[in-house]
Amino acid sequence: QRLRDADSEDKSTMSSGVLCADECLKVFEEMKIRNAYQYIVFKITDDKKSIVIDVKGEPGASFEDFTSKLPDGGCRYAVLDVEINTKSGATTNKLIFIAWSDDNASVKPKMLYASSKDALKKTLSGINEEYQATDRGDLDLAEIKKKAGSV
Repeated sequence: QRLRDADSEDKSTMSSGVLCADECLKVFEEMKIRNAYQYIVFKITDDKKSIVIDVKGEPGASFEDFTSKLPDGGCRYAVLDVEINTKSGATTNKLIFIAWSDDNASVKPKMLYASSKDALKKTLSGINEEYQATDRGDLDLAEIKKKAGSV
């Protein structure tokens, strides 16, 4: 814990100068430890100063519900809880980071989201896999599960 505190400034800001709001970590921990949410969608505030929670999905929310929260022509970050099949034949749940950057979004937001992503990813410890989506066709649950480690 002591190391993390000394390092926390590095973890919450990146080259874009966008900060990750404390609420992001708190809600993510609830998702990770208590399975409180099916997904969390994050956005950068209009003043371009911080990353905040846009919307949370209740446990059991559908994949279609999740994808409907990702705006056409916009960018978002998300953490999705997916059930995967392991090599041993068991099922388990994994959290995967999703970067949504619609091809139709303008260049400035895409650049801002790309340069700010690490600030959020470093705050949300325990997520190893990232999935990039740039159009609706990329939002494929089977592909996302594969990226999360499903066989």
